Amino acid sequence: MTTLKPNAPFVWPDPQVLAEPSIYEHYPPFGALALGATWLFGVVPALTARGVRVLGEWLDASTALKVSVIVVVYPACAVSQSDLAELQALARSHPDRFSARILALEQVSDRSINALCLSSIDSDAIHMIVGPSEDLGLDPWKDGQFNLAFQANPSLVEAFRCHFDWLWSRSGDVLMPGVTDMPELALPSGAMEAAVAWQTYRDELQLTEAFQGMPDGEVQAVLDLGQAVPASFEGDEPKSPTARLGVKKLDPLAQLIGGLYAKGSLVTINKRSKIPPLDAPLEPGLFGDRSEMRHGSVTRKVSMRISVIDEKTLKDIDSRKKAVWALVTRFSFGLADGMRWMPSAARGLFEAELEQLNSEGQRLISSLLKGNVDAFLAERKDKLIADLNTLHADLGLPGKVTSDVIDAVLQSLKERLNKAQSSSFIPEMSYSEIGFRATENDFANPWGQAFTLLSDIAAYPRRALTDGFFTRGLKSSRQDILRAMNVADDALLRGTTKWDIEDRCDAELDLVLRIQEAPIASNHLCGLVWRIIQGTAISTIEAEMEELKRKQREQGTD
Repeated sequence: MTTLKPNAPFVWPDPQVLAEPSIYEHYPPFGALALGATWLFGVVPALTARGVRVLGEWLDASTALKVSVIVVVYPACAVSQSDLAELQALARSHPDRFSARILALEQVSDRSINALCLSSIDSDAIHMIVGPSEDLGLDPWKDGQFNLAFQANPSLVEAFRCHFDWLWSRSGDVLMPGVTDMPELALPSGAMEAAVAWQTYRDELQLTEAFQGMPDGEVQAVLDLGQAVPASFEGDEPKSPTARLGVKKLDPLAQLIGGLYAKGSLVTINKRSKIPPLDAPLEPGLFGDRSEMRHGSVTRKVSMRISVIDEKTLKDIDSRKKAVWALVTRFSFGLADGMRWMPSAARGLFEAELEQLNSEGQRLISSLLKGNVDAFLAERKDKLIADLNTLHADLGLPGKVTSDVIDAVLQSLKERLNKAQSSSFIPEMSYSEIGFRATENDFANPWGQAFTLLSDIAAYPRRALTDGFFTRGLKSSRQDILRAMNVADDALLRGTTKWDIEDRCDAELDLVLRIQEAPIASNHLCGLVWRIIQGTAISTIEAEMEELKRKQREQGTD
């Protein structure tokens, strides 16, 4: 019997369990995540006494865990009055760490999915469990159904948190009178009396002091989840169920930046795949010298290289090799020194430019070697030997270069030329997804990287529209490039058909530079740059920046 210990992300049930003889270490399979969490909230359809007991076991095993769940019931579901009584007992036995509400659906055919969100004691990772399995995943698994366990990005967690808080306010407190009086219907629903009894139960859940509607501001925030900045509350913000658990709201700006990160990926060049330089290093030891000598504070280094390719061709090849990084920077934004982030929408244009560059480089090498490295070296061997002997004499060494030195040099050149001829001229690219998490402490702050990215996103179109050489050497048009790189819906580019806006671009570029130099916390700098992208007037942003500087000075003198 194999015991499965899945690590997120995973899908369950695993076919090994369905086929037997494998079992999960925990039931439900995400039990390890729950036991390692500080809080858990979500929606659980048809929670029976089995699921209630599992929740109780988790609470008993981990004193750090707090839980809030919405239990969804529907006509003729598996939940009984005794199940609800056990749920009430659990809430009473853990009043500070467990709370539950009941959401009664109207029709027999109505269904909800199991959707849970769990934190982690050991990190800032947040996992979600989503799927059709009822009763916390303990309901017998059915063919064609599967559940997902995965680490969620902050924006998704924030959207789910908002929806959960909204749904919580439309559910009945499990401890209120009458909750356990749920009609235990059987399919088919039968007479009208059954439908009336169920509707009466639903009404009683909502017509009670324990049912609290949400403030208009919160409802609007939920309805406008797609907005970058959710609506704010007037006055004191009510304590939501997730806030009582300790779930932190995602800062609107952090949510926005997290959304930007999801639109692209980190791009890096695989240096191992690059063709080596076509001129080869020459070991000074072959001429009786040492590559490095040190005498106290004085260091002497000797570097030697050799090539059988003329200088002009070598420069042409090298310039195209260097052009790869230039293309990367043209179709990406900076994150940190040597780190670039590329929008997914720009990858097609970028790789089309790479393909052209690769074709040019391969044509150069093919024209040079003509498919025969041995013949190429044979034609140049006499001159190579003569050059080596001249160097040998210039170093004051007796005699001539020995045959073993010549053979070593030729072999090194041959290996390099063969690789250049058989490999792609362009090195391989790697694209890696990254995410933004607003967690910070004395040693880590994500806002500096975010500010670098946001500043580059703001500066990019303003430079592109004022640089007459922006598209020089590129196949792609300026409009196509700007469209692909416009990840933040920049106000500068909204519906514009004119490109003569240099004064505005120059003024906003200057403002970006001044923001970069301002002695303000990085998260506030991000907000100022975002205001530029939104199209806020420069004078307004300048006033906000001065106010932030003033507050920063006051904090420094406290």
